[in-house]
Amino acid sequence: CYAPLQHTCCFLLMMQRHSSSQGAAAARLAFCALLSSVLPCYAKTGSGAILHVESAVNPGSSKAYSKKFPGLFAEWSEVSDGKLQGSPLVRPDGDAHGCSRIDRCKGCAVFVLQGKCSFAEKARRAEAAGASLLVVAMAADGPPVGMAGAVRRNWYGGRSPRITAIAVSKAVGRQVLLALEREDGPLAVSCWKRQKNVYGDIMSEAVVAILAVALVMLGAWHSVEDLRKPERQEKFNEACLAVEESSGLQFVLFGSMMLTVLFFLMKYLIYILLLLFASGAVSTTSMLLEPVVASWRPGLRRRRACKLPARLANILGVEEEHTCSDAIAECIGGVLAICFLLFRNNDDFGWILQDTIAIMLLLTIQRTLRLPNLKVGTLLLICTFFFDIFWVFLSPLIFKKSVMIEVATGGGTGQSVPMVLKIPALSGDLPGQFKILGLGDIAIPGLLISLLLRHDLVRRSRRCSGYFLAGVVGYALGLLATFVSLYLMQHGQPALLFLVPGTLVPTCLIALKKGELRALWAASYGPPEPAEEGKP
Repeated sequence: CYAPLQHTCCFLLMMQRHSSSQGAAAARLAFCALLSSVLPCYAKTGSGAILHVESAVNPGSSKAYSKKFPGLFAEWSEVSDGKLQGSPLVRPDGDAHGCSRIDRCKGCAVFVLQGKCSFAEKARRAEAAGASLLVVAMAADGPPVGMAGAVRRNWYGGRSPRITAIAVSKAVGRQVLLALEREDGPLAVSCWKRQKNVYGDIMSEAVVAILAVALVMLGAWHSVEDLRKPERQEKFNEACLAVEESSGLQFVLFGSMMLTVLFFLMKYLIYILLLLFASGAVSTTSMLLEPVVASWRPGLRRRRACKLPARLANILGVEEEHTCSDAIAECIGGVLAICFLLFRNNDDFGWILQDTIAIMLLLTIQRTLRLPNLKVGTLLLICTFFFDIFWVFLSPLIFKKSVMIEVATGGGTGQSVPMVLKIPALSGDLPGQFKILGLGDIAIPGLLISLLLRHDLVRRSRRCSGYFLAGVVGYALGLLATFVSLYLMQHGQPALLFLVPGTLVPTCLIALKKGELRALWAASYGPPEPAEEGKP
């Protein structure tokens, strides 16, 4: 799954890839139940590989380069349970595609790009050079394709390649190229057969889905604090902003401009995105944790701590005047931000830091932004719906690449855009692999679900007969269809393609059935406008 991030009302909102499905609930459940019994058998076909790239000098040291990548063995490769090694890792001089003669390098691993000649010819060139392993990076985005997968082995006759060959994705190829350019010493390569744990993958996706649904529900509950605690209503509403009818179009225009700029200048702007994401930890922590600190020690809210310069306060998104409770909450956020910047690439716990900031950002978005009625919500969701489709599927017609996928994967910088929830894959044989879901796929439908919960509370609807439960169920089914689509297509999909109808269609159908569509369409649940000076 892929996804980029956008900016709305001082927060970065991310649009991604994922998909989701819409239809009758019973039909969808039956379809997904059927797929759940078929997919494990379907996934076992093919010959997956693990490609391990590491420094040839002092490979065991803590500072040495070492990374594992997923790949796909060629059809002619003799796959065994053992490990095959090749050293050093080299690129052919003068021909990056490996279609011409390759200099002699006995026992080496040859890295080439897809294109200009057949996979079999690349393999024969590498074999003639004495290489023990061939690594081919794909030319198009998405998973690697099988090499000669549709041709029988005896088709080559006496010239059938014998060298072990592995196909890797374009994204993996970028990382290998960066390692070749940045590492001072030679790199060694080893590979072995991947034992794919399908049920582990399914469990990982289930954890991501449960976390996303829980965050949507928690964010919606957090957004109606003014109804649950009337004594704090005035202060709560001061921090809220109403989404306007033009916000959807503004989002599309601003998001398109931002994606285009990032597409061409990602190598310069990726670090600004990382800094903005980290700085969001300070403001969101202050907003969410300050009430907790103040309730623990009420006296801290009455004690003045400091006053920040106006410019610094604007950058961090906090108030100039600080009480002690504010200062404690912001210090926690500052420590979290610094730890994220330092350890974001640590596969063991870097994802925990990123998810913590992402969760606080999502809760703050649902607390701060409020849809006044269904009309505004429909316009916003439809605009983001077509935005996602264009930048994932149609942008390659203009830019020769999927702009959204290119931006989401860091554009060859070796860094990934951080505006996603990450859960480590439970397959176990490939460290550093994560199941991800973009923040935009939670935040945007979450705004609609927050509106539905507010409407239910105001109308005093029962839990099972209201809109909120139907919206949550529609969102969950949309996520389920998202993961099924990703599994079947093995390529990044726009999640909002189905998350939008998955939440919007049930809402409209229930409103029509209850005769409340007009009232919900023109409701006014936005925060009250502040009174003008001189007026009561």
